[in-house]
Amino acid sequence: MPRGGNARPRKWLLGCVIILLTLGFLMPAPTPVYALQKDLAIGCTILGLLASPLIGYGIYENLPSRRYKERLLNGEFYFGGFLGMAITPSQDLQYLSGVTLNGGVNGRAGPVTLFNNQFANSLAGGVKLGYFTHAIPYLGLEVESGVNNSYVNRRTLAMSHPIQGYTTGTVPNDFWMNWTTALHIVGRYGFLPDQKVSFGRLQPYVGIGPCFSCLYEEVDSAKNFGVDVMTGLRYMITQHIGAFVEYKFNYQWNVEIESHPFYLPNGTACRNMTTFNFATHRVVIGMAYHW
Repeated sequence: MPRGGNARPRKWLLGCVIILLTLGFLMPAPTPVYALQKDLAIGCTILGLLASPLIGYGIYENLPSRRYKERLLNGEFYFGGFLGMAITPSQDLQYLSGVTLNGGVNGRAGPVTLFNNQFANSLAGGVKLGYFTHAIPYLGLEVESGVNNSYVNRRTLAMSHPIQGYTTGTVPNDFWMNWTTALHIVGRYGFLPDQKVSFGRLQPYVGIGPCFSCLYEEVDSAKNFGVDVMTGLRYMITQHIGAFVEYKFNYQWNVEIESHPFYLPNGTACRNMTTFNFATHRVVIGMAYHW
């Protein structure tokens, strides 16, 4: 995408508003998990270190004194934010090493699985930072970080085999949060080119790459590597402002976390580390500033 000579301050103002609104969404309500506060501080620091130099570079390149001069770095940078909905499929909670009963007072039961633990749909939001080169404008790299909350409503679940003669267990109300940072290799194609957006104003794209996820529950937290896939459609409203809609899929293998205990019909509490594969679907809309 060629660089325009007369970047207007109001475009930067709009970009700053997008960034501030998105960062505001990324500040979740306090939870009892101390690790959440620590990881948020570390993650926001890392994102700040990554984003600040590129945002500063974009401001520098759009100074009046830089008009009509050749860019120091070839390529197209962009920074944006998104909001949308997260859908978390139900999970089977596997207690592979068994469960303790009432804190060990009533002994221990062998491995058991609770079937179909359901999560409520929730809001999702995040930020992204990407780069396409002029040499290969169809391929790029993108760093993305996003969060979504997943609630579990109290419900009774079937068990793989009886404990104390009971075949069902009740999980209490619970609060989960999934925070994922991903590195995507992005491929795009351009339609509707014009003088201001030579690559094309309408840009379908796909992306895939590894991710690092922090899964928080009210009692414990887990950190996992996984895969993150996305597909989307971007429309360049102006030479620098783009709007997009995306579908994202995140998958984490062999998550291990100690959640709230589940309860037998006689009130016995059962708890231990649970193991499962965690998947999340997200549908979001957003805006980005390109320079």
